[in-house]
Amino acid sequence: MAYADLKKSLEEYDWNNGSEGPKEILADADCDLALALEIFYLTGGYEYLKGAAKKTKLQKWTKFVNDLYEDILNNKYPKTYEPFKIPLSSFQKFKLRIMGVPEIFLTDL
Repeated sequence: MAYADLKKSLEEYDWNNGSEGPKEILADADCDLALALEIFYLTGGYEYLKGAAKKTKLQKWTKFVNDLYEDILNNKYPKTYEPFKIPLSSFQKFKLRIMGVPEIFLTDL
């Protein structure tokens, strides 16, 4: 699927339907780091980075977001010319940096 189609699919996705749609986008060869980070934050990435996965009983969410976190860290998604602005305030980024969160989750593309 072309990048524009992946982006449109993500924008139109009904998150009440679970994570199957985002999984398909992430599995597509045209998915890049910008889309992967966008999906990460749309699925509660900030909460995950703050440690919510350790406190929740939402096993499907925990597995999905943890797998995506690991894939991003392991450079599964190529960095392209597509931009992505991390949806966090300077203070939120500061707190996460103190916690040792990797810069890839805190730096705009």
